[in-house]
Amino acid sequence: MNVLLIYPGTGSGILSTRGRDKAVYSAGKQAYSPPLGLMTLAALFPQDWRFELVDNAFQEISPQHWSRCDLVIVTGTIFHLDRILEIIREAKRRKKIVAVGGPGIFHFTDEALKAGADYVVRGEGEITVPPLLESLNEGVTGVVIERAGPADLTTSPVPRFDLLDMSAYVDMSIQFSRGCPFLCEFCDATQLFGRKVRTKTPAQVLAELQALYDLGWRRQIFVVDDNFIGNPGLTKELLDEMIPWIGAHGMPFDFYTHSSVNLSKHPALMDSMVRVGFVSVYLGIETPDKETLTAIKKHQNVKTDLLEACRTINRAGLEVMAGTIIGLDGEKAGSDARLVDFVTTAGIPVVEVDLLHALPGTALWDRLKQEGRLLVNEDYVLGKFDDFTINFVPTRPLKEVLDEYFHAMEALYEPSAFLERAFKHFMVMQPSPVPRPGKRPYLSEIVSVFRAVVRWGIVWPTRTKFWNYLARIGWNCDRSRFARFLRCCITLDHYREVHKETSEFYQRGGLDDHPVRSAR
Repeated sequence: MNVLLIYPGTGSGILSTRGRDKAVYSAGKQAYSPPLGLMTLAALFPQDWRFELVDNAFQEISPQHWSRCDLVIVTGTIFHLDRILEIIREAKRRKKIVAVGGPGIFHFTDEALKAGADYVVRGEGEITVPPLLESLNEGVTGVVIERAGPADLTTSPVPRFDLLDMSAYVDMSIQFSRGCPFLCEFCDATQLFGRKVRTKTPAQVLAELQALYDLGWRRQIFVVDDNFIGNPGLTKELLDEMIPWIGAHGMPFDFYTHSSVNLSKHPALMDSMVRVGFVSVYLGIETPDKETLTAIKKHQNVKTDLLEACRTINRAGLEVMAGTIIGLDGEKAGSDARLVDFVTTAGIPVVEVDLLHALPGTALWDRLKQEGRLLVNEDYVLGKFDDFTINFVPTRPLKEVLDEYFHAMEALYEPSAFLERAFKHFMVMQPSPVPRPGKRPYLSEIVSVFRAVVRWGIVWPTRTKFWNYLARIGWNCDRSRFARFLRCCITLDHYREVHKETSEFYQRGGLDDHPVRSAR
């Protein structure tokens, strides 16, 4: 069997935009992270089959790809839904067998079947691939294959990293756990994977790291877990096994991941993360307003001093990247000012500011639907999402929410303010307990740093401050923190581009036809 694996492209979320990302371009790459789900699926199918993988983030599906395949497998997020349906229709036009799965069609099964999919798969690959193979052998088509319950991750194989053009990516990806113990209203992770945190064994993770090492990868790895410390004890066991392996291999990787803020309450865990090579964590801060956090059931944040948590994680040697949301129910006027004040006081350089968008499958979606506040139409069902709109009636005037959203981005992505936060962030970090060997830079990295230095140190008005901070970090910090400071500056390109796109969209009146605005 010849299989064509298709990922529709780069979706929304941290470090991604709808077009060519400037930070990716500056790094001389084509995309941030590869489609780990498709690589895992390829490892679950019979290994005497032939696989090709196309990542639409930067690769086109060629006539040769179509002609060589018998089976097309496509997966993606809900933000890819329209493209997923297009691929299904094109594959069926070419008389191919089509299987589709992933979170993008989890809540839109009927749409995938109407587009012509032979198999719509709902559930985790480890438990759905066997019945899919049975249906393929029997020739039964037009069916939904669903297996309820969690998969046993100890049976998950090493992903087929060999299918990738690894030079095209900023990061590689691995997964340790699925599931999250928390019940944040706007997130569907618990519906997809449950509240019980399931993990691979340390031996499995080490086998994946060895595979990447053998393929020549020596850069950053994204651990894609919804919450890397969902079960702190199991995470600590993994890190304890990783420490000797990482040391024996010369600390070849930098890691980053998602974590809940209660990481700050586990000093031994943070120490182990730094020893392994974790350099940053993405924290779902959402908002510093305790009442709003309570309303969205982000109880882990309510119970935590968020400012002190961020400082503690930062001091431990981990760069904090914060996810924040404007437009939450119960939010009071001035959310932008409170957010900017919190981020500035905490000294967090990289902050993602999102406008709340209710997604199918979340408790937020269900509540808003019951309250009659959802604003959905045919375009939404077809997956034509607009990143810049709220798809429900907010609890305060839409214009007020939008003005605060754009102002927060403007303030947080202003280069001088960003630079001050980045300098503060890296200067307060404790020295790494493990000396980190330097890596020979790639040509693309040299070019990327050169471009950043020209922007920050010559073109922009930040030039004096940039050279001052760069010299002080170079004098007072180790080589790793110096490099991370520069990488942090490069990352701002992405967020400035997001701010530019959203501002232009707003100025063009792109929200004039929004139902809430039109009614007012």
